Amino acid sequence: MSRYKVYKSPTGDIVRVKTGFSWQAFFIGSLSALVRQVWLLAAVVLLFFLSEAYFVGAPVPTSRTAALALALLGVYAVYMLFCGINGNRWLSDSLRRRGFTLVGEEKAPTFAAMLRRRSAKSRRRGWQRPGAQPAVSRSAPL
Repeated sequence: MSRYKVYKSPTGDIVRVKTGFSWQAFFIGSLSALVRQVWLLAAVVLLFFLSEAYFVGAPVPTSRTAALALALLGVYAVYMLFCGINGNRWLSDSLRRRGFTLVGEEKAPTFAAMLRRRSAKSRRRGWQRPGAQPAVSRSAPL
């Protein structure tokens, strides 16, 4: 079962953030900072990559550069793991800095199940989607 933190913006937008490992941040790494609008992290990573390209330049293919490339691949794998572990926490921190407030936490087997449960709760409270047919009570005879 997954746990989600629910945040609400001052304008009323609702954002759900999964607690735990972020597969999105693991697989796309630094690009998840752009996708999730964590601008400070994105700027730091961009500055690092640009300075690396400017100061190091293109390597000459030798056995040393192959070993270095293999070592850097291992370092990058550790970096991706670090992004996956901290990605959702970074998103939560970014939301709080932008004025979102923590509304609560929810448990759901999947994200879709959580959305179904929330919509069922809102229907029980009497809320209907605009243009939806009124709910028919099962206990009333037809």
